[in-house]
Amino acid sequence: MSQGTVNQGVVGQKRKPRESRWTDIYTQLQEDKVEFFLNTHLEPTVLIPSDGFQTEWPVDSQRFQDLLVSVFYEISNGGILKASERDFLMAQIREECRKGGRRLTEPEAVETDEDLIVQAILLLANSMPKNVTAPVFNDRTVVLLQRLRGLQRDGSIPCSQEIPTFTNIFSRRLARLIPVLLGYGVQIELSHAEDGSRCKLTRLETFKFEPSVRQVQPITDGWKSESSRQSSGTTSMSGKDLPPADDADGDFRSDPPRTTVVASDLKDLAATKKGGAK
Repeated sequence: MSQGTVNQGVVGQKRKPRESRWTDIYTQLQEDKVEFFLNTHLEPTVLIPSDGFQTEWPVDSQRFQDLLVSVFYEISNGGILKASERDFLMAQIREECRKGGRRLTEPEAVETDEDLIVQAILLLANSMPKNVTAPVFNDRTVVLLQRLRGLQRDGSIPCSQEIPTFTNIFSRRLARLIPVLLGYGVQIELSHAEDGSRCKLTRLETFKFEPSVRQVQPITDGWKSESSRQSSGTTSMSGKDLPPADDADGDFRSDPPRTTVVASDLKDLAATKKGGAK
């Protein structure tokens, strides 16, 4: 048997099946605390805790593909990951992300915390008494949209941007916010019926009730409210330490206090001076 035939046999013995290599790589990623999940847009995403600046990456990003090549190189003692093997591993990773469920990425969390739909639904859930366990809302989606827009009209939530007018647009946005609201303790259930789409909001035990919450003035009117308070309200110089107004056609004039001298005062002054001279 030639030396080349022996080497080929050794290589063939060392080469693991594709499924076995995937298991080794997946085990190593788990040991490195890499997490697999879907973001709110149902895009496969991974969390790489060893990355300091950015920890969450799309599965198809170059960063994660580089990680796969690096892990494969280490566990195979210098092996090179072929394109076909990489495609197989990427498919397996995407499937693991689907099994991991949906959750918010860090950039999405910052955006959704300021979402007006989230604020309106939380305000609606907070308005019910704490001991009530019935659903916060259970009706057609268009009715929920009308109630939330009503909260915005009366100034309960800011008007930095409007809640969608069309029910289908609102429904799609609400569906993307389901994991967000679930994190706040509000469960959203969407369904379809003959009379249109329906929505059920349930306040869970994890909901943090805030009895001291107050209505918020719309952002667009905030500067008007502040300026009107300064112009019409009482300031540190308003109502005191100012001389009375006169008929100077708007020109402010401050005269020194006037002293009124009467005849009796002159007599007393003359008597005092006379007594002092003695």
